[in-house]
Amino acid sequence: MLRARLATAAVAIPLLVWLICAGPAWLFAGVVLAVTTIGLGEFAAMALAGRPVAQLLAIIAGLAFAGVVVLHRADALGFVLILTTVGGLILSLLDPDIPGAAQRLAQGMVAAIYVGFLLPHAVNLRMLPSGARWVFFVVACAMAADSGGYFAGRFLGRTKLFPRVSPKKTVEGAIGALLGSVAIAYFARWVFSPPDLNPRETAFLGICLGVLAQVGDLIESMLKRAYGAKDSGWIFPGHGGVLDRIDSLVLPVVFTYYLVAGLGL
Repeated sequence: MLRARLATAAVAIPLLVWLICAGPAWLFAGVVLAVTTIGLGEFAAMALAGRPVAQLLAIIAGLAFAGVVVLHRADALGFVLILTTVGGLILSLLDPDIPGAAQRLAQGMVAAIYVGFLLPHAVNLRMLPSGARWVFFVVACAMAADSGGYFAGRFLGRTKLFPRVSPKKTVEGAIGALLGSVAIAYFARWVFSPPDLNPRETAFLGICLGVLAQVGDLIESMLKRAYGAKDSGWIFPGHGGVLDRIDSLVLPVVFTYYLVAGLGL
């Protein structure tokens, strides 16, 4: 497993760095939307197994939310929300299993919002002034949190963190994740510095992104446990599916976008 993870990372990380730092904006947006589509499919397959029509509607709804985010059409958000809700309710009315239909409607909306609405904020972050630097900073911190948590938990882990959600997560791993995120935050600031980021702000962001990365990881672990899935998919050898790889990125990306856009950094 570890060998497969390292082999996949050796190929994926250089491509990811190039895409963020030097790739054209349209290609970055296209990759994010492609990843969003795959992630929506994985989520829908777990949450709505055996319901292809419901899966398709969840994916379409998620892509509609993605379009609202990427195109900065906040004025259309209400329309998309109403349309997807009404469509889901109509589908539920046609389903003879009323309690199950209501549950599937909620699951489809969670899939559409969690993946379709949140993840495309990476495109918006990339489009900000110095956006490539900010994306690099966020991705580096999230990946460092993931790696720091994995290795600290594997070699030092003793105390369970949330055993009912993720039996393998440990307190020692969580501390390792935070330390990894903060360390890489300083490294990223030194190598590829976002503008006007002083050492204290770097530490603050490193901690925040490290915490959010772990929260996202726990959320995905909870969802997989609820749906009885070991991995969300198989697309990355040794790493699982798209959702298994973006779980620690979604919340940090959204947090950083609104922080940077709001403060004008």
